Amino acid sequence: MFRSLLVLPTLFVSSLALIFAVESDTLASTAASATLVSTAAYTMAKSQNFTRAVIRVYGPGCSVGGEVDPNFLSSYNNARAAGFSDIDIYWYPCNGSSNNCKSYATQLSEISAILSAHSIKIGTLWITINRNIVGCLNWDYGPTGNIAQAQQLIAAVKATGFKFGISCDSLIWTSIFDSAFSPGDFILDNAAPLWFRSISQMPTITLGIPFGGWTTAVGQHYSDFDTALDGGLQIGLSVFTH
Repeated sequence: MFRSLLVLPTLFVSSLALIFAVESDTLASTAASATLVSTAAYTMAKSQNFTRAVIRVYGPGCSVGGEVDPNFLSSYNNARAAGFSDIDIYWYPCNGSSNNCKSYATQLSEISAILSAHSIKIGTLWITINRNIVGCLNWDYGPTGNIAQAQQLIAAVKATGFKFGISCDSLIWTSIFDSAFSPGDFILDNAAPLWFRSISQMPTITLGIPFGGWTTAVGQHYSDFDTALDGGLQIGLSVFTH
């Protein structure tokens, strides 16, 4: 399966100045942990022109109000062992009116603590904005309440000094924020880089539907591995301009 999907960077890397990334992923954003990516998997990715790893550092952890992903440290260590030095992380914030979530500041402090404790240097902290309609329900405050939550979240991350970006797509953005606006019109922080999801199987970084004030993006999640072909392993493929 690696051979069939990891061929894409080999085709594109010679003509485009793009950075190809392999990411720990989940079948559901509310899963207790993201995929534990093995050293062997990272090594195979590295051999086929993937040069960045993106690892989930923090999940919603509804029962505990948010928590560092249990597989984060192991996946990070495996990526380093395979030769990856360009490593980003992503954060699924805990929120939702029925969830007893820690404050965004506390969630971020726990991220900072795990990085500091293990002397981990990262590139970008990607804030994943995604809506769950089953399980750990989130972003359920209504458009006005969701906007207020997002503004609190951005204020909290700006206070940390993290280099950050936002991960979302136009459909999710509209479903969370925009019933009171024209689709995609709510602008949270379009100065932040955007990493969007579009399972096109082609790494183009073309933002087909502008939203949130973004007209271009720096990253695209373009493919998921077929878990049926890989013993249940869920790994995402992305491409970045820088």
